[in-house]
Amino acid sequence: MEKILIIEDDLGISKSLKLYLENSDFEIELHNTWKDAINKIKEVNPNLIILDINLPVMNWMEICKLTRDFSNVPIIMLTAKNTENDKILWLELWADDYIAKPFSPRELLARIKRIIKRSLNNTDNNSNTITYNDITLNLDKKIVLVKNKEINLTKNEYDLLERILKENWKIVTREVLMTEVIWYDKYVYDRTLDTHIKNIRKKLWNSKIILTVRGEWYRLNK
Repeated sequence: MEKILIIEDDLGISKSLKLYLENSDFEIELHNTWKDAINKIKEVNPNLIILDINLPVMNWMEICKLTRDFSNVPIIMLTAKNTENDKILWLELWADDYIAKPFSPRELLARIKRIIKRSLNNTDNNSNTITYNDITLNLDKKIVLVKNKEINLTKNEYDLLERILKENWKIVTREVLMTEVIWYDKYVYDRTLDTHIKNIRKKLWNSKIILTVRGEWYRLNK
């Protein structure tokens, strides 16, 4: 049974969500403050975290950043904000998805199942690597090295880079990347993919590693 850790200070939301997700065959742990949140994440070792953006005292970004120092566990943000800039900010940083309050429990459940399924499908028990110039992907540990220095990519960024590298120099369409890699079907209008690709280029210190082919979209640079 997959475990979900909910970090939310509104007990009405967290308890009702706990009941709903338990009825959907998930094991749920609740934590209602920023205090000891990182220790709680380490203790529970969840398959997914649902994190409220408005926890008092500690900034949600700090919790995400500290989590990413030791884990690539998927994170879904709960937020009252819903502007385009907010969405891009969350996905540029350490979150895997977001949902705005008030939200439909059914929609959240669908997102949870999709993200956990993707995470489990990406688990590789065979230790192997992909190498491209100075870049090495360890497919077993899910880490990226540039000149033997580890680079901190979000899960979506890592998965996109892995898929593009595995395709060698073939063009990979937006539809494939959005629906098969990051499992998000609003690929026609959404800027999420563009943001992820921009961040990959920036973090790898290589703006030309992934080429944009207009009308066809992305491929590895030869």
